[in-house]
Amino acid sequence: MTASTQRQRNAIVGALVADAAAVGLHWLYDQQRVQELSGERPEFTNTKASDYDGYPGYFAHDAKNTGDFSQYGEQAMVMLQSLAANAGRYSKVHYEQLFRSTFGSGGRYVGYIDRPTRDTLDQIAHAEQQAIATAKAQPFSGTDDDKHRLITKVIANMQKHSGSALTTAIESAVRLTHNDDAMVAYALSLVDHLSSIAGYHGADDVQLPAVSKLPALIALYHESTELNIAVESAVRVTNNADLAVESGQLVSAMICNAITTGTIESALQAAVQKDTGTIAPLMQAAHKHSNNHSIEVVAEIGMSCNLEFGLPCALHILQHSSSYQQAIRTNILAGGDSCGRAIVIGAIAGAVYGTEGNNGIPAQWITKLNRLPEVDDLLNSLGLG
Repeated sequence: MTASTQRQRNAIVGALVADAAAVGLHWLYDQQRVQELSGERPEFTNTKASDYDGYPGYFAHDAKNTGDFSQYGEQAMVMLQSLAANAGRYSKVHYEQLFRSTFGSGGRYVGYIDRPTRDTLDQIAHAEQQAIATAKAQPFSGTDDDKHRLITKVIANMQKHSGSALTTAIESAVRLTHNDDAMVAYALSLVDHLSSIAGYHGADDVQLPAVSKLPALIALYHESTELNIAVESAVRVTNNADLAVESGQLVSAMICNAITTGTIESALQAAVQKDTGTIAPLMQAAHKHSNNHSIEVVAEIGMSCNLEFGLPCALHILQHSSSYQQAIRTNILAGGDSCGRAIVIGAIAGAVYGTEGNNGIPAQWITKLNRLPEVDDLLNSLGLG
């Protein structure tokens, strides 16, 4: 692999390892208690609900084992899976449907579901129900059963295709059972009435899940003119808020620069040089903070899930760490929403420090990932093997 390709891969692996490493102490908001439970090596710590008793925090991952991903890492995996299924291309339709089938009822994910995910799933279902009601109201000369079948076929294909590919897929699906031009025309006319399904249904939410899916997308699109459009779309699928999009673009700029230059400071400058928006000034303030001790700075700025807290804290931790290991350990010891920050920190530190030497992602950390074979297969399919 070229140096750039290695950094692409390491950004993705770094994000996933960082998330899994933080799961055991996630959402424990007492920094002293975090250190009591883990010492100076907090990664992949096993905890139980009673370890949180009497301390501010929430024990959310009782269904998780050491080496599992939090819901943040699981969202990053959904994006990686979607990209692999589409030969490295981002598809809003496919990503949203895979997100829904993973986290929704009957999906493979088992564990804590955060609020933006719950709201997104609810809003997708609501939009679909409203669209179906509108479609059913359209005049049709056939039977109710035929109308129901046509609506079902159109919706199924709208969840997989768009543009001319959608038209082709709908006609093919209809002609399998009704080789009739009028039936095809009616089915195609339903697309407009079902168009609300194709919009954005993400939660009006500005927490760290907004950026948790981004590492693989940014890694694959880091030289593409379509990067900003793809990032905005991916963010709005789950967090349909302007501040979330702004945050996604800042994260994108940092990860892109980490992949392109291989330096931490260049990655951080990509964020602090922004002079507009809400998050950028907070990033600048964190970059200029007089205190070099990131654990103290996180306690001061805020340990919770909000993007206004998490991203400046992530920047400060990266700025004052000299290895992947140090950055990840500092992040966990800082407490609070450590998994949320981990995705950004791990992606940038992974891209910069790689997997070699004392500064890189430790091999023994990578092998702790319970889904490592799947991760490797997905990366190999994307040419990042």
